[in-house]
Amino acid sequence: MAVKDKQLENKDSQIAQMQYLLDQQQRLALQDKKLLEEYKAEIKDLKALAMPSREVEEDVASPSESEPETQPAEAKTKPKKWWRFGKS
Repeated sequence: MAVKDKQLENKDSQIAQMQYLLDQQQRLALQDKKLLEEYKAEIKDLKALAMPSREVEEDVASPSESEPETQPAEAKTKPKKWWRFGKS
């Protein structure tokens, strides 16, 4: 009988240990979920902060973009004939 009692005690301790590990796993999973939600919210906030600066950069870049448009028009009026150099 003593051997069976020891086996039962051993099984009870194993069950208790497994239950503890399952509880720990659930706690860690919940903690991970909370951290993930916090990170997602933080990333969303950072993206919201970054968006206006991009619009400002586009506004600043707009005048400089109009200048190159005039330069190609000038280049079209005076085409460079580079292919004639080899025909002489």
